[in-house]
Amino acid sequence: MSGDDLLKFLLYVGQAKRTLRTGWVLRGVERVESIADHMYRMAVMSLLLPTISEQSTVRCMKLALVHDLAESVVGDLTEFDGIPKSEKHRRESESMFYLTRLLPIDVGREIFSLFNEYVDQKTNEANLVKDLDIFDMLVQAYEYEKIQGENGFLEEFFQSSVSKVKTDIVKKWLEQLIQCRSSTKQFQLPSDSNLNTMLKYVLYDSQGTYLYKLPVSDIREKVNDFISSSKSQNDNSSSIDTTQRLTNLVKDVEDQYD
Repeated sequence: MSGDDLLKFLLYVGQAKRTLRTGWVLRGVERVESIADHMYRMAVMSLLLPTISEQSTVRCMKLALVHDLAESVVGDLTEFDGIPKSEKHRRESESMFYLTRLLPIDVGREIFSLFNEYVDQKTNEANLVKDLDIFDMLVQAYEYEKIQGENGFLEEFFQSSVSKVKTDIVKKWLEQLIQCRSSTKQFQLPSDSNLNTMLKYVLYDSQGTYLYKLPVSDIREKVNDFISSSKSQNDNSSSIDTTQRLTNLVKDVEDQYD
């Protein structure tokens, strides 16, 4: 393996961070997660699986981290793309073959084997990770409903997926999620910890184009004051509230600039 091949592989891994999950895009979800976002939380979930051996935990983590990696090449293909499952599998398999050939032989073979193990669904670990794939999607659906303040607008994901979960461990987690979602309990999502990250959604459009006339340095000075004030007051505002406050702040600065 050359240094160029390693870099090329890592750049494809980076593409997974920029490739959005198609199902959410098609349903008008705001701030759609990436493939990498999805795989990362699945890997963390693998760490939390009780009553399995350390060896199985590690294998589940590996499966979670590579199971959708082919989508960094072919994209997140869905039924709405009009592509049969057999063709989807062919494209993803060819993509994984290409990606793993960029790596040392032993590592490449392991990753390609993990990909096929997940697809074939013939091991206990593959079954568990498949259920984690579904569970993470449903947790994400619940989060989007909370973030956008539209309870139940992603109900179709629950209706089509809940019955597909087979393992007892993940079934128990899913029952807790459904109970929380259907109750009147107002579950508060964690507040955003990095307001500077949130600011990019205010200052730039989805293509990275700066939206305002005034120098960004003028805005950042005001935002830094806002951040310091929020920290000193232990502000626990939701991401929606905080983003709106940032938007208002930027507009006020622009009005003063004009």
